Amino acid sequence: MPLRALPVLLLALGCELLANASGSPIPLTPALDFGGAALVSAPSAREDAAWYCPELHNDPVTAFACEQTIGPKPREDQMQFHFELRYAIDNPNSFPIPTTEMLAAVDVFEGRDNAELGAVCVVFCAEGDFACTGEPGATSCKADSNDIESIDDVINRLPGLIFLTLDAAINGTLDNLAQRLIPARADAFEIRVRFSLGLNAMLDILFKVVPQVVDKFLNNQPLNIEIPYAVHGTIWFEIPILGRVALGYPLFRDVWVIDADTALTPVDG
Repeated sequence: MPLRALPVLLLALGCELLANASGSPIPLTPALDFGGAALVSAPSAREDAAWYCPELHNDPVTAFACEQTIGPKPREDQMQFHFELRYAIDNPNSFPIPTTEMLAAVDVFEGRDNAELGAVCVVFCAEGDFACTGEPGATSCKADSNDIESIDDVINRLPGLIFLTLDAAINGTLDNLAQRLIPARADAFEIRVRFSLGLNAMLDILFKVVPQVVDKFLNNQPLNIEIPYAVHGTIWFEIPILGRVALGYPLFRDVWVIDADTALTPVDG
């Protein structure tokens, strides 16, 4: 690069970066707030009891009583559990930033002997990448020496990064837009990601807690089911000049309540 061109390039870069609302000379990392894990689809407590009652009382007479008192055994596809993770993201920069990966760990019946911990890594697909399946690669959802997790990392890496992404930052031709794009200067921009709890795993877990529920229904005393859970994880972003940025959120605890007679049904949007 000719030396006479360097001041022009640095000036152009400075104009782009100083467009940030904060006036920072470097791009800023977004802020992440976890908004909870909503149970969006689940069988009612009555359906759970009707599923397990014949198995708990393995004789024809009681099986008949199960159906007459609680109701018919539901189909397997009616026993699915789906939940939605919700996030609010602030983007203080003058340009949009894409999310690229998410790691979430969910502890169902958290704090109990029958607790079940599951983790999932999702790779968000870039626009137009029809071959993308969301399946993680060998390096997905893993922190490494190239991840930016603090302003100290930014300061240490800035000199070696300016020229690497200079043209992309100036010309705005970044080719890494993702489906979940955080708009420029967004304030509490919401993204939602839905997951399914494995059917077999949930059935095994519920089998350990449902006997009391079955007995209540057999005695015409409907009972709600409470499922304590905990969630934590990380979201990765791709930011001009900074590169791959990882933001984690602390452990979040709450309880899903499954009504006695009202099944949750998923609502799109």
